[in-house]
Amino acid sequence: MPVQVYLSPHLDDAVLSCGGLIARQVANDEPVTVVTVCAGDTPVGELTAFAVELHRRWGGEGSPVAARRAEDRMACGRLGASVIQLEVVDAVYRRAKDTPLYPDEASIFGPLHPADLGLVAQLAALLAEACSPTAHIYCPAAVGGHVDHRLTRLAAERLGRPLWYYPDLPYSARGSRLPEDLAAPPGLQTVVALAEEEIQSWVVAVAEYRSQFSTFWPNADGLYKELAEYIDRSGGIPLWAPG
Repeated sequence: MPVQVYLSPHLDDAVLSCGGLIARQVANDEPVTVVTVCAGDTPVGELTAFAVELHRRWGGEGSPVAARRAEDRMACGRLGASVIQLEVVDAVYRRAKDTPLYPDEASIFGPLHPADLGLVAQLAALLAEACSPTAHIYCPAAVGGHVDHRLTRLAAERLGRPLWYYPDLPYSARGSRLPEDLAAPPGLQTVVALAEEEIQSWVVAVAEYRSQFSTFWPNADGLYKELAEYIDRSGGIPLWAPG
């Protein structure tokens, strides 16, 4: 049975966007692996004011990235998925000649910085190693336009493999669309309906990402409400399947 591989730009995206589907696949004895791209440690050196503010929101002591990696292992463990965490650093840490590529929130919701273009090929090589030849690969569509979601999609498309694209939550649930400079994913649009217990498993898993609640929801009830309303509107988890 082929492994289901979910490409996650950050330490939460795949579970947040597809947790209910992952729960179903694991319950059907399908092996599932979540490959997180931007899971590298915070670089040594001065951080931008934006990165410092994100660290404040994430809370805790010590390395915020190490804490987020632990959250991701717990969340994926709740669903029964295995984890691969790559060492690419988050966009808010990336620099060229000591100049931040993405110094503020506005800059991370736009095209890749030219200095990041070489990273696409490097990431594609890492993904090729992480994904077995028979794996079914789920890729973010980059709804909302976050640069790390764009990076993940561009690298995945370089693999020359069939891809299942998923709309990125919470951006898709909150009315965001694909950026104008990104083509709609190829393939057939479909919707995977979910049972209530699969939604509940999804919420339990996403709730492990405690560092992100201050950014996205007031509490677990707010998370459940948003996911349930999204499922009601869409009929399940929308996907673009290979044609």
